[in-house]
Amino acid sequence: MTRVVMPQMGESIAEGTIVKWLKQAGEAVARDEPLFEITTDKVDTEVPAPAAGTLSEILVKEGETVDIGTAVATIAEAGEPASSKPEPPVASSTIEPAPATVPTPETSDAPGGHFRTNQPTKTVSFRREAKAGTAAESGSPRFSPAVRAAARQAGVSLETLAGLTGSGRGGRVTKRDVERHLAARDAGAASATSTSPAADSGTPPAAYLYQPKSGDERVELSTVRKRIADHMTWSTRISPHATAIAECDMSNAAALVETAGARFEASVGAPLTYTALVAQATVKALGEFRTLNASVIGDELILKPAVHLGVAVALPDSGDLIVPVIKEADGLSLAGFAKAIKDLAVRARARRLTPDDVQGGTFTLTNPGIFGGLTGTPILNQPEVGILGLGAVTKRPVVVDDAIAIRPIMLMSLTFDHRAADGMVAFQYLARVREQLEALPTDLDTSKI
Repeated sequence: MTRVVMPQMGESIAEGTIVKWLKQAGEAVARDEPLFEITTDKVDTEVPAPAAGTLSEILVKEGETVDIGTAVATIAEAGEPASSKPEPPVASSTIEPAPATVPTPETSDAPGGHFRTNQPTKTVSFRREAKAGTAAESGSPRFSPAVRAAARQAGVSLETLAGLTGSGRGGRVTKRDVERHLAARDAGAASATSTSPAADSGTPPAAYLYQPKSGDERVELSTVRKRIADHMTWSTRISPHATAIAECDMSNAAALVETAGARFEASVGAPLTYTALVAQATVKALGEFRTLNASVIGDELILKPAVHLGVAVALPDSGDLIVPVIKEADGLSLAGFAKAIKDLAVRARARRLTPDDVQGGTFTLTNPGIFGGLTGTPILNQPEVGILGLGAVTKRPVVVDDAIAIRPIMLMSLTFDHRAADGMVAFQYLARVREQLEALPTDLDTSKI
């Protein structure tokens, strides 16, 4: 009997939610065949079966969220009765099971580097062994990177973390526990300074809450939507948001796409798009304005040595957004940007992204213009301090050399963390991006790309 567990989908990810079972109990499964879909804070993906056989039992239902390493199903292999159930894991809050030896993504023979074990009824542990001198050896609690990051950004000390009651497996403190602590702390601060009954209770006044009426349709938020809502709510609480807006004449960019687009795609294997052109200009400008390629930690501004550009991609089946990351974007040519954007978009829409694809971003590019939007005020993708939104390229009358002319114009909106930069820097940055786009050549020698 093979136990199927919730896989580790990134170093800072502590739990996952089962979105959909692709097989039902009693059905035959092939090794590496997609078994179920999961969603985490970072990525949506399919998880393959670790062995061939019959899906004996589903232990976690669709929509349920469980910790990494939790058994979610069992597979009866050839010769085993399908009704056999694995022995339940030993529950203990004080004894850590020794980690099983598992192949790394580089050495695993499973597609995509998924972990698996051929030992029957054996649960694979994804815990890392503590190094000498770590908190694990000194007897103090261990916290995941996600928990430490949330606590650090909110000014929560390690002593306070150690005193929280954890809701995770074995009493482990999760990111949600930190968020609940902060919510309770904020509610307590409000009640201490206000005489309002609503403020004392920590809940909004009834007048601000909609009361559902007969005929209203109730639609539960999807798991992804809930996570986006949580992330955006915390982002607005963490960073003082400000937005700078500028317009850009896209005449040269439009001419370039028109004259060289077909030859470029034939040569590169990816389309020449406005997004690729703006991405290149965005990254070049960040080399001059490093305070926008940074993070704020306490009283320090941490400047990043490289640009890892997040590019928002809409998922056609749900309408939700996911932000895969182009790593080391400051070292790419225009052809490199075009190929990277195509690759990430295709894999995102096919739900084939890996955890590494959606982590480590330092600046984000989002393009609501593809849906006809003229501009917007995007919310920061924490812990980044800048996000550039692109509006639709539309023909508008503008003044050129004291005469009215028709030009393809695009509005750009830069939302930035006002702790990291002021409006002067934001508008200077937009001006530099605009200069590069308006100075583009109107044709390319694709033989030299």
